[in-house]
Amino acid sequence: MSVQVGILTIPEPDEQATQVVQQKLQQSIPDAFFLLNRHVASHQHLIEETLRRWCDEEELDLVITIGGTLPAPGPSRHEIVPEATLAVLERLLPGLPEAMRAHAQMQSDLALLDRGVAGIRGRSLVINLPTGAAPALLFLGAVVDLIPAIIAHLQEQANAPLLTDVLEIEQVEEEHDQSAAALPLAQPTGLKANEFAAFLQRRGQPGEGKSAE
Repeated sequence: MSVQVGILTIPEPDEQATQVVQQKLQQSIPDAFFLLNRHVASHQHLIEETLRRWCDEEELDLVITIGGTLPAPGPSRHEIVPEATLAVLERLLPGLPEAMRAHAQMQSDLALLDRGVAGIRGRSLVINLPTGAAPALLFLGAVVDLIPAIIAHLQEQANAPLLTDVLEIEQVEEEHDQSAAALPLAQPTGLKANEFAAFLQRRGQPGEGKSAE
């Protein structure tokens, strides 16, 4: 499956982070082609414009952003990649950033400070990664194997994988019914009808069974 990729770094070029992200993607997606590799300043309208152009005009399958996802003061123009990304996305994929932060948290609780998002615009998948080669690689490693499946759905491929392909309902009730059928039927307890009649007859004839004096 051919996957056209663009990598956008904010606010400065980060050659090391770009390189390790490319290598990781190529390991999981051998047919990945890196068509665009640029950086933009931390201005929300510039980030939004670039993402829209890459998704709508360049029609990239995968857009990766690196940087700009840390906490910052509300009025600040710094660390605004999540806000810019949300402004252009049409559908969210919240499971991806949740999985990335949970995976990275095993290395450091500081991973929970990341505010990156992921989602869909048109047929393009957009994923935010944090600043730096090591954090970007750590976050990407948590979800990279899912990227081909997501793109298969966005390309509306007939063989796009589904959760129902790998999960089945356990036949608990059926197994229970079969186990119950294998058990022997319970045997009735107490006196039988003829035994009970004989018992009543003996009570009505107290002298029966004794020898005459």
